[in-house]
Amino acid sequence: MENQKTILDRRIEVLIWILGIIFIALSARLWQISVLQGEIFKEKSEANRIRIIELRAPRGIIYDRNGEILAEDVPQFQIVFRPGSLGLEEAVSKLEALFKGRIAINPKQRSTNEWILCDNLSLEEVIRFEEARQELPGLSVETIPMRFYPHGEYVFHVVGYVGKVTLQEVEKGDYNIQDFSGKGGVELFYDKLLRGEKGFKKLEVDAKGRVLRVLENQPPHFRNSIALTLDLPFQKFCMNLLKDKKGVIIAGNPRTGAIFSLASSPAFDPNQLSKGMSQEEWEALSRDQSFPLTNRATQALYPPGSVFKLLVALAAAEEMPDLDEKTFFCPGYFEHNDWKYPCWKRGGHGRISFKEAIAQSCNVVFYQLGLQLGVEKLEEYARLLGFGSPTGIDLPGEIGGFFPNPIWKRRQYGEPWYPGDTINLAIGQGYLMVTPLEIYRMICVLANRGVFCQPHLLDRVIDNQRGEILAFEPFQQKVASFKEETWRKVIDGMRLVVKQGTGKACADLGIDLAAKTGTAQNPHGEDHSWFAGFFPADQPEFAFVVMIEHGGDGSGEAAGTARAMIEWWLKNRGKSHD
Repeated sequence: MENQKTILDRRIEVLIWILGIIFIALSARLWQISVLQGEIFKEKSEANRIRIIELRAPRGIIYDRNGEILAEDVPQFQIVFRPGSLGLEEAVSKLEALFKGRIAINPKQRSTNEWILCDNLSLEEVIRFEEARQELPGLSVETIPMRFYPHGEYVFHVVGYVGKVTLQEVEKGDYNIQDFSGKGGVELFYDKLLRGEKGFKKLEVDAKGRVLRVLENQPPHFRNSIALTLDLPFQKFCMNLLKDKKGVIIAGNPRTGAIFSLASSPAFDPNQLSKGMSQEEWEALSRDQSFPLTNRATQALYPPGSVFKLLVALAAAEEMPDLDEKTFFCPGYFEHNDWKYPCWKRGGHGRISFKEAIAQSCNVVFYQLGLQLGVEKLEEYARLLGFGSPTGIDLPGEIGGFFPNPIWKRRQYGEPWYPGDTINLAIGQGYLMVTPLEIYRMICVLANRGVFCQPHLLDRVIDNQRGEILAFEPFQQKVASFKEETWRKVIDGMRLVVKQGTGKACADLGIDLAAKTGTAQNPHGEDHSWFAGFFPADQPEFAFVVMIEHGGDGSGEAAGTARAMIEWWLKNRGKSHD
């Protein structure tokens, strides 16, 4: 009996120890949870109760010089899902049942606990959703700014477009993964100016993810808008002149650098890009052999043909003081080292002066001038006028052309520079390649008698918060200090181009126009057609370049296009050039 009592006591003692240990363990865990991890669980609880929604920053408006809107934000409705009492699949199922297949439900994860289920909702669809909202916990309609370009492809190569940021942009720290940024044109170049400030909403939600109340609301807001020098009606007219063609028209004020039109064709509707494209659509667009995404004015290289003779003429007029007293004989070809180089006029121009050679674009005269000057002197003048380097226009991705020389040829081909290379160079052929904007820069420097005004598109910045307008200060620099006689001789020759030479298509416009045609041979088909000039010749206020790919003779396609462009400007803008 006594033994049984001893056994029972021991069991009770063991049980007490076990209960004691359990109590100590539970107390320790309770202490850990409430004291050591209390703040962590409090934060998690708060996070479940509080939702902070970042509101995308709007971008500033882009205007043309007359206040016409070229790009602006418009509201877009989308349905956002945040997990709560519903899972993603159940939320999608409920939404499909609500709209019965009338809208596409395509979940895209926006952040760790947010999905965009559909976007571009109409107002009627938003109303339908709101009526059923109580049955859709975790789902809500949000309004985001969507970039809209009311004039589509007419301004694509100038204005550009916006798109989702890349991982590289996020890693630089300027953006979050759901942000949008400029991807081309001034949207990219002035991205920091145009970007607004983000806002946020602090919401209290219940266990099912339904919004109970808005705790804090910090709306996003604009910072800056910008106005461009572009003249929208003129830009549209120039783009229409290039309809169904590949080519470029650049026009502006050479004295200020302001660009009125920068038309590059073909182009593309930026609205399709800002809405987002599928991978297949993007790849098809990238493979398009008409290259609509390429700004031909700043990113494409062409042989300049005879418009480059203006640079040879400047060098000759500056280096050969007796040029006015000389005459040249053109039998229709130029013979050098047993090679015959043809003039474009097979029967020859006969005996002509320097100015007449410019007017008639006589190859034979420029062969001779080029050889006398030599490739080193031609390169020296070409560098003065900026060939081989970008102009610095406020557009992204501008490239410089290519000016060849003997060192480059030796490295590239292991061959010496032959006189024939200089002969070809003197008429804008051979290895020489330029962008249309480089030709425009040469024309403007010529118009300004040696002063370079950087071409630019930004006219003014509008501070949306302070209401201030900040005017853009263009960059100007004297780049060529030639004798006044040099400028006069070449510009007089350009006047003759229009009055009695290859630019007669513009002879009866009633203005003092100085210009030059160009017909550039290329190995890929029909010649490229060029026409470039300025007016009034003594006090230039309007300069231009027209280049039509495979347009043939410069005196035809390009000169005819330029004539239509100038007529529009004179009729609609008169003497108000800036």
